[in-house]
Amino acid sequence: MKQLHPRYLSLLLPAAILAFSLFGCGQNSSVSPASPFSDINWDNTIEEIQKYEGSDYTTYASVYGGLCYTYPKAFENHQGTIKYMLDEENRLKSIAFACPFEAEQELYNFYGLLEESINAENPNETSQTTNSGHIWYREEGNIVLSLMVTSDLKALQCAYLHPDVSSKAE
Repeated sequence: MKQLHPRYLSLLLPAAILAFSLFGCGQNSSVSPASPFSDINWDNTIEEIQKYEGSDYTTYASVYGGLCYTYPKAFENHQGTIKYMLDEENRLKSIAFACPFEAEQELYNFYGLLEESINAENPNETSQTTNSGHIWYREEGNIVLSLMVTSDLKALQCAYLHPDVSSKAE
């Protein structure tokens, strides 16, 4: 067997390190994030979510039978909360960003920005507009953009749902 010249070995080692760092070793690096608010995807565990977001969280019962972990989060220069909802087997089923607004017009402006962005990313998806929001029905899971406007509260939530908990277009 022919040996490699030491000069080639010195080039091969940095190339191998670069390849492992770019493409991952033992990770599923080809899986895209589930939402634009986080780099977390549907396959991540709660331990990975906690490592990514940190220890500043609160929990409450999730509508999917597990816990919902909430963290303070800024998105598009709006301070709010990111919610990771898990089912009874600790599988991630929803990622949502919610934030309050002082001014009603600011709420509607942000809603319009998100709606345009989601429409641009999902031009061929079936969607439905309701009096309180918009739903996109997608193979990779629905997106629900909703708002609440009362005299005391003005808030928006954008949720990305796992395909297992997404409904079909009516």
